[in-house]
Amino acid sequence: MLTILSGKFMLQKNNIVPTMNSRKTNLYILLIIISFIGALLAGVVALRYSYTSFTLIESGIGLLILVVIGMSLWLYNSRFSKPENLLMKNGIIIFGIALGVLWTIEISINNFIAPPLPARDIIDNIFWAVIAFSILIFSSVHAFRKDSLVTGIKVGIWNGFISSLFACCMALTVIVFGMHFILSDPLNVTEWAARASNSNAPSMAAYFAFETFAGAFGHLIVLGFIMGGLLGVLGGCIGKSIKHIFKLK
Repeated sequence: MLTILSGKFMLQKNNIVPTMNSRKTNLYILLIIISFIGALLAGVVALRYSYTSFTLIESGIGLLILVVIGMSLWLYNSRFSKPENLLMKNGIIIFGIALGVLWTIEISINNFIAPPLPARDIIDNIFWAVIAFSILIFSSVHAFRKDSLVTGIKVGIWNGFISSLFACCMALTVIVFGMHFILSDPLNVTEWAARASNSNAPSMAAYFAFETFAGAFGHLIVLGFIMGGLLGVLGGCIGKSIKHIFKLK
């Protein structure tokens, strides 16, 4: 009986770990592909809309950021060697992707539906609040389970980064393939009418291409790494504190 159970355990070990490795690899490949697609889109924006040395440098920096992210993900992927951690890492990536889908929906609403003010601001705030609260709770849960502040911080940074990577690439996609929607947005038309005379941009399309471009990478850095890190710290403190209280009981 013991031999049978031992054989069954080895079979599960041999079958499940490769499956988890394969799933993890597929998730990581998705993130790497999105990073390089974003870099390609940034290059297209540079070629199509750059009108000064500053905008050319701006687009070049954005392209470089996404290439570095893609290469870093590829290198970091090779460091995952502990099967017992794969399930947690898969969960973090899947959760980050889910939040990225929410950002994608929010960007789509703003650009394709283009609701008027103040509805647009309300929608933005609702999506931001849901995503931020989700990162906070998810970080707290992982910090509680691992009894580790560092785990909460890592989870917050990863979720912030992954979700904002989707948002950044979605914004770049809108620039490249959805400029018509940007140019037909009543708010943008009003803004261009007020600023056209004082802008160095040769056209409304060029102006909003780099306004959106800056917003895309601001989103990646501020709402990704910075907000994710801060929420991770807070969530880590909450989770570890709750764990400490449970230990005292």
